[in-house]
Amino acid sequence: MEGFLTKFMRKAERDPLVPVGCGATLACLLAGLYTFHTGQAALSQKMMRARVVAQGATIVVLAVGTFGMSMAKDPANERPKGMHPIEFEALKKENNK
Repeated sequence: MEGFLTKFMRKAERDPLVPVGCGATLACLLAGLYTFHTGQAALSQKMMRARVVAQGATIVVLAVGTFGMSMAKDPANERPKGMHPIEFEALKKENNK
């Protein structure tokens, strides 16, 4: 079974901007909470707005990455030119046995 750190590293290699966005969101959240605690309401409000922007950017990066991965073609599923589709399906079934 794959551990948390191994899984995290594998997914971070595939889409590296998502962990960066999560870190930026967390940093803005913690800074906003700290400034709220110290009584700097205006700065706290700016930090919370920055958090929302960071969250939105993370979601956009995640959506673009997911769309990009779904559009990527797998060369193993490509039918060679000139080969009939039925023949290609039979060949795939034969190779999967």
